[in-house]
Amino acid sequence: MVLHLFSCGSHEKHFDDADVFRYNEAAGITSLDPAFSRTFENLWAVNQLFEGLVQLDSDMNIQPAIAESWTISDDGKLYTFKLRKDVFFHDRDDLTKRKVIADDFKYSFERLIDESLASPGSWVFSNVAENGFRVVDERIFEIELTEPFPPFLGILSMKYCSVVPKEAIEKYGEDFRSNPVGTGPFMFKFWEENQLLTMVKNPDYYEKDNSGEPLPYLEAVSITFKKDQNSVFLDFLKGSYDMLQGIEGSYKEELLTESGKLREAYVKSIELDQTPWLKTDYLGFLLDSVVDGVANPLIDIRVRQAINHAIDRKQMTRVLLRNLGFPAMGGFIPEGFPSHTDYFPCYEFSSSKAISLLKEAGYTSTDPLRITLSTTAAYTDLAEFVQFQLNLAGIQVDVSVLESGNLNEMVAQSNLFFFKKSWLADYPDEENFMALFYSSNFCPNGPNYTHFKNDKFDKLYEESILINDPEIRRAKFQEMDSIVAYGQAVAPLFYGQAVKFLQKSIHGLPSSPVNMLDLRRVSKREAN
Repeated sequence: MVLHLFSCGSHEKHFDDADVFRYNEAAGITSLDPAFSRTFENLWAVNQLFEGLVQLDSDMNIQPAIAESWTISDDGKLYTFKLRKDVFFHDRDDLTKRKVIADDFKYSFERLIDESLASPGSWVFSNVAENGFRVVDERIFEIELTEPFPPFLGILSMKYCSVVPKEAIEKYGEDFRSNPVGTGPFMFKFWEENQLLTMVKNPDYYEKDNSGEPLPYLEAVSITFKKDQNSVFLDFLKGSYDMLQGIEGSYKEELLTESGKLREAYVKSIELDQTPWLKTDYLGFLLDSVVDGVANPLIDIRVRQAINHAIDRKQMTRVLLRNLGFPAMGGFIPEGFPSHTDYFPCYEFSSSKAISLLKEAGYTSTDPLRITLSTTAAYTDLAEFVQFQLNLAGIQVDVSVLESGNLNEMVAQSNLFFFKKSWLADYPDEENFMALFYSSNFCPNGPNYTHFKNDKFDKLYEESILINDPEIRRAKFQEMDSIVAYGQAVAPLFYGQAVKFLQKSIHGLPSSPVNMLDLRRVSKREAN
């Protein structure tokens, strides 16, 4: 079989189907600009196209990427990076292919924090000193921080911190979102939004495998954006897709037993890939008192307490996830981190407590609380489960299903009282999760979507980022997580497992606790 890949220019290319990795992204992609790689869907595509100074391996260790080495000053504030000599920006249209130099990182990082860009990732450099991005020479780049910050190298592995060429930004302007130029293993080829995105092998990619063979092995990546999960599932069974991600669709009942194992009928043709995922799915409470002239009932902590007690997380995980997840009984920091807490009483299921708290807040069966829960199509079954359980406690819930991009934008602009979101580790540190509740990170310019503010929490957070001792940091994070729990900033639902169904022909797809899609070493060959 031969796959025709659409061309952006005058050249057309055909690849054998066996050299193309295909998957569907039902939630859609809103931008291919790494400065806007806020959503999980965007991240997977951006990761194929762009790179930064460092990267994470499958064990969450920080490894070189475009920076071949680095040093950190004794005071922990000055980072000096030495760049590779063999990294080139993609050959794109009439832009001249050229080597990446230190000036490119200075430009890219200053662009990220430029207020006119309004990147949701601008907060990652909030602790960089004024004029803290410095070019020493073509290969030496420095970053100076205002204070030592142990997670900083991990932050630099985020896709926000990818390098971009100035000439491409100047050429495309805002359209860089759909005309990306990076240094990654694949190059942009074609994007018809909501239909098809194709990327092709970067022939100048610098990385090689252990045998000295150039990466990537694949010739292309093809992503469709079908909304009908059942249709995608049937296409996967026919072999039209190489991967099916997640268990949100109705197909989980067809593929999995009640205990979460692959059904016998599919064992010979499909591989079930399960990996613990540093991810917390939660219900967010916006804590602004008024939005667009409408009073917010969630300001009353008793209402938020009632919602937390009304949800049976253990049943939710068993019924909806087939036990491929863990009930979030221990706060916002997920399992897998040293500072994770096993249990908080404020998250224990108790309908009677929920009903009592609502009565205290002034709500009755004849005058109930009515609220809208906003979610995406992928989580409709979860939202309906929450709706049913809150209804039993006397809360009337309307479910609003939004496009993923619309939901993210409305949450970032503080337009929704009550919403379903997920937070996954961008870098291997608990600070990544606690940053969601630091008051200086209020959205839209930071990840504090709830507008939670607590002075003691802020003080602990500021102390934690200056400490290197892991045991002291662990205690600080546990105390912060407790403040978030008893402050009822959110309703954590479950901690994740990354679940992928793969065709048996797929080999070399790595797993990691951050569930990043890394196709550099993936190959396809027919199953025996």
